Amino acid sequence: MLRIAVCDDETAMTDRNKSVLEATLKELGIAGEITIYNDSRNLLYDITEDNFHYDLLLSDIEMPDISGMELAEKIKPFLPDIRIIFITSHIEYAIDAFELSIFRYVPKSDIEKRLPTAIKDAVSLINLEADKSYTIQVKGRF
Repeated sequence: MLRIAVCDDETAMTDRNKSVLEATLKELGIAGEITIYNDSRNLLYDITEDNFHYDLLLSDIEMPDISGMELAEKIKPFLPDIRIIFITSHIEYAIDAFELSIFRYVPKSDIEKRLPTAIKDAVSLINLEADKSYTIQVKGRF
């Protein structure tokens, strides 16, 4: 089961993101445990102090106290494999987001079109990395 956090200081946005997330997971036939955060400080505390583990994070960038960019930077040492999807109206942060190895960047104005694809791609990568056994064929042998 995937563990997913959704963080945005606006309740309407967390509800919207959760709805798209649930519909996408249902379409994929994948179970997910979704935790909603309206305060980035609470999410940071849960990860750094209470050792919560998440596979995927959907986060706004512009939030009071701790921005999504700061949040990503602070949680990466604790969850180096977490996939982060930024959902924001501020496209000027896109280049900085890539420096933090952010998985995807989705404009709030295009959530219905881009967020399901971003979630599907993230889930595919998470599942691929979870199955770390590989078969290498060399000259007809395994």
